[in-house]
Parts: sequence; C-alpha cells; structure tokens
Amino acid sequence: NVFPVAQKAPIARLPSHKGRCESFSLVTKTPLRKGASARISGCIWLHEMALSARRDGEMTATDFSEKLKIVLKALVVSRTGLASGLNVDKSLVGRWASGAVRPSEHNLANITRYVAERIPGFTLFDWDREINDFRTLFGATAPESMQSITDWIPASFLEEANRTSAKRGANYCGLWKSTRASYDLPGRFIHDICIIQQSKDGRLRFRVGVEGVRYEGWSLLLQHQVFSVAFDQDSGTMMFSIFNGVARQKPQIVDGLNLATLRDAGGSPAASASVLERISDLTGDDEADDALFEKAIAELSPLAPEGSVDDVIAAHLLRTVQGEEAGILRLLFGESIARGATVGEIASAIRS
Repeated sequence: NVFPVAQKAPIARLPSHKGRCESFSLVTKTPLRKGASARISGCIWLHEMALSARRDGEMTATDFSEKLKIVLKALVVSRTGLASGLNVDKSLVGRWASGAVRPSEHNLANITRYVAERIPGFTLFDWDREINDFRTLFGATAPESMQSITDWIPASFLEEANRTSAKRGANYCGLWKSTRASYDLPGRFIHDICIIQQSKDGRLRFRVGVEGVRYEGWSLLLQHQVFSVAFDQDSGTMMFSIFNGVARQKPQIVDGLNLATLRDAGGSPAASASVLERISDLTGDDEADDALFEKAIAELSPLAPEGSVDDVIAAHLLRTVQGEEAGILRLLFGESIARGATVGEIASAIRS
C-alpha cells in the first residue's frame, strides 16, 4: 500500500519576488500511503525551495549549454537579447552557451522567469528533463544529422586528438595575443586575444575576442598541427585555423593560417598568416580565467601602433604571401617559428 511519488513533480510557475513571501505547495518525494497526499504550505521563497528540491540531480554545464541553445532558437532570442533581458554581460551568456560554466542558482532562477514569461508554465524542474523531452517542450525535434561531433569529424581523428590532448594539451592552455596583417591597411597589423582552455573531458576549448566580437569553438591536436574551428553566434559566421605545434616544450609562440569572413556586406572570405604569442598562463579557475580574457580584450588596441611589431615577426607574416606561385598563401613547416621560446628570444636568435 505504499508507493513513491514521482521525483519530478510539477511546481507552479515561479513568480517574481520583490521582498515578499509567496504561498506555495509542493508534493514531497517521501513515499506515501496510497490515496494520501502531502502539502507543504507557508511563507517561503519559492525559487529557493525549488532549487533545493533539484540539487540531487544537478545538470552539468554541458547539459545546460545544449538546453540554452534550444531555448534561444525557440524564443528567437540572441545571446545579446538574453543578456539584456537578464541585465548581465553578454560574455556571461556566451560562457553558458559554450558550456564553460553553469549559471549560479540566482541566475538560473532569473533565466527560468525570463523563459516562463514567454512559455507559460515553464519551471526550474523543466531544466532536469532529458534532452529530447526538453526539445519536445519547445516544439523542437532532434536534428536528423550532425547530432554529434563524430557526425562530421571521423571518430579516429577525435580519438587521436584526445590522446594527444591528454599528453600535452595542457601545454597549449593559456592567454594568447595574435598578430596578423590588416586586410584594410597595407603594412599595418591587427591584434586579437585568444584563450585556450582544457575541459574536464580533455578537449581544448578555443575562443577569440576583439572589441565586441567573440568566436567560440574547439581545437584538435593532430600530429604536428593544432586545428581549430570557432563560431560567432551573433553574426552566424565561422573561422578556421591551422597552427604549427610544438612537440615537447611548452609553446610560447605558434604560427599558422586563419580563414574567416570580412565584416563587409557580402561576408567576403579572407585568409591571413598569424602568430600567437603567449601573454599569460591560466589560473585553473574558469571564472577567473574568463575574467582575464575579457580584461585583456578591454585593454587591447586592435590596430598595432606603427613600428610596434618586431621586424622579424612582420617579415615572417608578410613572406607567406610572396612566392613563385601567385595566389598561394602558405606557411611552410620548415620555416615555422613555433617554439617554446618568447618572441624576443626567437628574434634575437634569428638576427644572430
């Protein structure tokens, strides 16, 4: 005569609280006698009670990332729009969407209220739904293709990249400053800020930022190269890069090629040689490292002052577009300056 009540019991839509208490009722998870019910009533913060009730099965940052993307698509809201609605920085929403961090209980409650205003009946417990059930809630269906990264990258490549990342992926983690030739100003150079972090599953997360633009994606260590792909969710564009790696030492500088689109009306494709110089190691705390990333972007002057780029680096970047074959952009591995040494040390060695 005893049966357990379902753990994911429905709860009323959470109201906005402004210093007042709300009456509520919540079915307990305690087994009850058949036909009985339990009701807890009182004056208490509803969102705190709901959060307490779901702590046993907290979702991971990756789980929340997938569900947040579904929410944004279903509500036709950009990351910027959500950030504005929640009164938080756009970069924080970006970290939620990329799976870098999970929102705090306070922010999760605010996100839930935001969604509930547009999807009546949505509650904190809905975040605990299985992913397909969550899609159904928003009228979305699972994509027929590309459900996994292995749908477009062969599993053997991922296995090799994971093995390599486990051995030396941590060596690439850090805050980097890129230098590349300007597309618009001949003879001038542009800087971006990049951050490479290693997730708990060993994969390398790769982000690039300059002023209000953010690309977020992944890097794969394959043989002697670092292959990266990243996405700008706001503009709907992608960027690709291949950098020469460093076999044994901790890299201080790497070089390679980037392919992205210009910010013109047609989104013209453009490629350039680039040098990444390590400017800081990471703390290991995701929030602190994200703050370092954003601070470096805020302090960066994207257009390098004339004469500020070392002549050796400038010549190295510019020679990639010169050669016997017109129309070819290349950075030969034999001429790579990817090293476990600083720019100054490399420049001094080359000059001597």
